[in-house]
Order: sequence, then C-alpha cells, then structure tokens
Amino acid sequence: MSLRPGNARLLELKPFVVATAENCARFDLCPLGLAIAEDARVDPLRRASAPFLELLARLDAATFGPEGMPMPHWLFLDTAELPSGIVGFGHRAADAPASLRAMLRVPRGYEGIVPVSMYIAMPTIDPLVWVGHNLASLREQLPDQPLRGLGGLTKAVALAAFRAGAQIGVTQWDSAALGVHTRMGPLALLTAWTPGHAEAQSLTYRVGLDGAALRALAGDPAAHVGRPAPTHWIDSANHGAMQALQDRLEAGEHLCVAGPPAPLGRGRQRVPIAPWR
Repeated sequence: MSLRPGNARLLELKPFVVATAENCARFDLCPLGLAIAEDARVDPLRRASAPFLELLARLDAATFGPEGMPMPHWLFLDTAELPSGIVGFGHRAADAPASLRAMLRVPRGYEGIVPVSMYIAMPTIDPLVWVGHNLASLREQLPDQPLRGLGGLTKAVALAAFRAGAQIGVTQWDSAALGVHTRMGPLALLTAWTPGHAEAQSLTYRVGLDGAALRALAGDPAAHVGRPAPTHWIDSANHGAMQALQDRLEAGEHLCVAGPPAPLGRGRQRVPIAPWR
C-alpha cells in the first residue's frame, strides 16, 4: 500500500538521508515506500558533503534561530551524523523555489538537494527505541509553498528509515509540535514535570510505532490509531497541575496524553490526559 498523505504535493519533494555508509547500510532506504535515491544519500565523512551540511545548519537556524536554539555544527556531527542519521525532504537545486534559495543562501553553482525539513533521532541501548532530538520544517517560513503536513511526514519517514519500534521524546506542554507527536497515538507519560530539562515545564513521552502509527503521523487519512477517552485536561500554563501529575507518575500511575491539544489562545493549550495500560 503506497503512502497517501493528505497533502499529496509533499510527495513531489525528494527524501534524503545523511549517515555514514555503515549506518546507512542498516537503514530502510525505501521507508513507507518512498525510495531515497543513491545521490540523495550524504556521507558526512566525505569532504563533498560540506555544502549540503551547511544548508542543513542554515535550515536549523531558520527554524530555531529566532528562539535562540540553533545547533552548532559539532552537535550535528556528535548527535546525529555519527551515531545515527538525519532524514528529511528537499528540492533538487534546479527545482528549488527562489524564496527557499534566498532563505538558505544557496551557493551559486550548487546542484544537490536544497532541504526544507529534517528529523534527527538517536538510538538507545535498545536498538528498537530511538530518542527524538530535532524536527525542523520550513512550512511557517515559506507560506508561499504547499508544505502543510511536512513535519509529520518527515518524522514518520525518518523513524521508518531508522527501523524504530518505539520513540521517546521531550517537548513542552505549550508546544505546537505536541499536536504532531500525538498523531502517532497515545503518548505514555514518563515525566510531566522535568527538572533535568532547561525548561522544567516539559513532558517526556514514549510511544510504540507500527505501520498504522507511522502512516497516521505522515498524514495518511486512511490510517487509524486507537485512543482512550480523556479523564481530565492540563492547561499548558498551569505548572502546579503538571507537578501534581508528576507526583502521580512517581507514585506508580500509568498515564498518557490521549490525543491532540485544544488551543486556548495566546500560546496556551489544553492537553487531554487518560489512564494508560
């Protein structure tokens, strides 16, 4: 069954992977049926990779730079390019829109892929469990382009390429990305208040992955994942409620984020919570 995201225009983009040859040999290079062409496989240990890796750094800065969170080049190498990989989508340089070329300052004469998204995850001791690190998409920065759903598609294809069976992630209660993550299904809560993070008002989740979860994440309307009915909601501005939820988790309760948040306005949202098996 071929992947059919709600925004079919996304399938016009070209998938790419950045990984060493050794890591690439372990990946599924046709994730969810989307083949990653040989010339879209970038080996970070080769000098020829430098122009594309610079464009990835500019993509990261364009999405996270305004928040003061761009990654230095060494962090790309240490957390992604050596231990795992980076998977994303882009345009062939000849087909890249002018707005994208200008935003990423594509060098004259460059002929490779110009990226519009990427996902980074790191393997754990359990080879089937991966920790999500970075999801970047230029959808908001390029409103003139048909990129609706790009973040979810990128994450889904990347996790399929990594052959992940489960994913752990950390995000903030008020993050718009939480709605993307919940497409995979209920998110089992590992923390609701996380002092070990720079922002304690973060949650840590774990979610199992199968074909249905990945297709739902990719925006395929034919995919279905089951969800429990929420028993209560957490206001993303209510730190006391997060800490109380953390106390329940530490007392042994099993809880989950049951579904997508509901917006409250002014950067706030309500997050549905339910018991979890």
